[in-house]
Amino acid sequence: MPLIKLLLIILLLAPFTHLGAAIVVGTWNGNWFPSSRAEHRAHPDVERATTEVAARMLSAALKEVDPEGTNDIILVLNEIRSPKVASNLLSRISRKDLALASISGYRRRDRYDQQQDVIATTLPVAGHGWSLWRNEKKETPPRGYVYANIILEPAITARVYAVHLKSNYGANTKEKAALNQAKRAHSARQIAAQIKKRDYVIVAGDLNTDPWRKEFADEKTFSIFEAAKLKNHLAELPAGKRATHPNRRHGDSTLDFILSKGFSSLRLPHIEKGCNISDHLAVFTVLEPKKSK
Repeated sequence: MPLIKLLLIILLLAPFTHLGAAIVVGTWNGNWFPSSRAEHRAHPDVERATTEVAARMLSAALKEVDPEGTNDIILVLNEIRSPKVASNLLSRISRKDLALASISGYRRRDRYDQQQDVIATTLPVAGHGWSLWRNEKKETPPRGYVYANIILEPAITARVYAVHLKSNYGANTKEKAALNQAKRAHSARQIAAQIKKRDYVIVAGDLNTDPWRKEFADEKTFSIFEAAKLKNHLAELPAGKRATHPNRRHGDSTLDFILSKGFSSLRLPHIEKGCNISDHLAVFTVLEPKKSK
């Protein structure tokens, strides 16, 4: 075989040196990252310190689920201020090949929102973007979703979504709570409609609903995702071990999720604790794409 042809083949296969390897998938809501304050900036020194703490926390979680550091990574982040902030955080995480794949551009009145959604990965990306949710009149959800088409293997491309669904803030009446639930359900339906013909899908982020708490018993979000063949990986953990949003006043909740279609779990999800810069805990798991028959 001519040398130049051999070199071309090696270059084409370079991103897939770990064919069939597991994929580490993680998600974390950074809580108005890196200022930890709504609408206002913290001092630059505070933001730098917060970024360092977050990077150490995410690095520790990666070390826990992938001790050898050999698996590729897909990371979803919520409430990140900007592309620069996202890149600064990613550059400090222990995996130096982790790069920004897609970020939203939500606006809040006359400026960019400080709660953007992010997808980062160590894998090749075949396309990416973001969108606001479709108009549902008074039930239109806030923000939107970020997506990236991530090449796992030469024959397998996964559509990855980063989502941050409607919060429960201010839901002090049954009517307001029902409206929030309806907005989340609309978001779930829009994702479900997009993935009908896709074999490999990952949806991750802060869903702001807990299928195991009675106040969400009437919500349709998870039944919609289940009908779309998305598996809830947090359900693999026993009750009492799933909390991603600790709260002494209202009780612990599971609000941050990793859902997938076309993947098998290789371990139980890991919830990284011991980081007090956000009211949410990071969640990581390890998935493997199922081979099509």
